[in-house]
Amino acid sequence: MPVIRKILPTELPLYRAHLLRLDRADRYARFTGTVSDESLTRHCAGIDWSRTILIGAFLNGELRAAIELCSDRILWPNEAEFGVSVEKDLQGRGVGSTLIRRALTVARNRSVGRVHIQCLAENVRMRALARRFGGRSSIECGEIAASFELPPPNQFSFALEALEDGAGAFNSMLASFASGPQQRAAA
Repeated sequence: MPVIRKILPTELPLYRAHLLRLDRADRYARFTGTVSDESLTRHCAGIDWSRTILIGAFLNGELRAAIELCSDRILWPNEAEFGVSVEKDLQGRGVGSTLIRRALTVARNRSVGRVHIQCLAENVRMRALARRFGGRSSIECGEIAASFELPPPNQFSFALEALEDGAGAFNSMLASFASGPQQRAAA
């Protein structure tokens, strides 16, 4: 099972490498259109860490899935949007669900009242995830727009995020320790 944790700004190269590994279909699904390597590189370079939180799934120290949660407190004071990317070998294993649940908790704890996502109408997995988490969907020009209404934060939601942050850091250290002897043996 992958280690799920927040991605640090210093780990941006891992996020860029993850996006570049996505095949054509998964890039199309994530960005609702064709995206070149250069566009992905520019997208990563343009991430504003003051309004973006990345949460990732790491397998053997490599980022293999991520959710990008973005808000703009001036344009949308109580709203945010997210995009999910999961590499083929982790699809259908609950990783996307875990990332969305975590992102909704993080958004809630930042007093975001509504989170949006857009996906292509044929993106069956994302549509199912939106339904699973209570997203209200509408179809616009061949795309699905889903929104999630979030309750105000409370002690439980803050504790949950803190617990998951701690577990992510601890599991990341364990995974690093566990893979250390294997990497030394291979060298």
